[in-house]
Amino acid sequence: MWKLARIYVLLRSYDIAVSLTIEPPSSVGQPETPDMPTPTKRMRAIMSVKGYILPDPDVPNRLTVWFTGGNLCPARLPSSDGNESDDDDEAKDDDSYGGFAEWKAIFSKGKWRKTLGERARAIASKLLLGADVSTKMVESTGDMSYVLHKPVGGHGKAYIDVLYLDEDVLIMKGHHGTVYALARSGVSQRYKAMREKEDDNDKE
Repeated sequence: MWKLARIYVLLRSYDIAVSLTIEPPSSVGQPETPDMPTPTKRMRAIMSVKGYILPDPDVPNRLTVWFTGGNLCPARLPSSDGNESDDDDEAKDDDSYGGFAEWKAIFSKGKWRKTLGERARAIASKLLLGADVSTKMVESTGDMSYVLHKPVGGHGKAYIDVLYLDEDVLIMKGHHGTVYALARSGVSQRYKAMREKEDDNDKE
């Protein structure tokens, strides 16, 4: 019973959110695809990947990752008063970026027609990974999500190595060699305040 409880405690969620910009084809020298909606302006978006981690039983300081799904949604744009807003009327005045209306024009239901190859890949993903891919976006938020009922990853396949860890900073290395440096919210402000205090002491 104690062993089962300990395994439960070791299980942790592992969610990643990445800010990105969707570029119009013309901005990267690509022609528009006929009969397919394409953005005419740059669009900010947030792509998130969801999963969970467990310690690797054979390698110290290694966490094995399983991915279970993800989400794509429009980024919240800053308004004139500094707050965040999804309302195009309150969004920052920047003609180079599209707002929620442009997002809906691209991703709203019925805008996309899958090719034969895309339909085949979707069927394969459903059969092999148990993928449940949303066929339409949430009209009120623009969110589009997918779920992998057969999680992808596992020991020796997807993992992160913990290189350094203290109360404020975490440095990790992924199985593809990418190094991630993470800091708790407010760490930079505390560091800046500490340096300013040291400078004041030196002046005295």
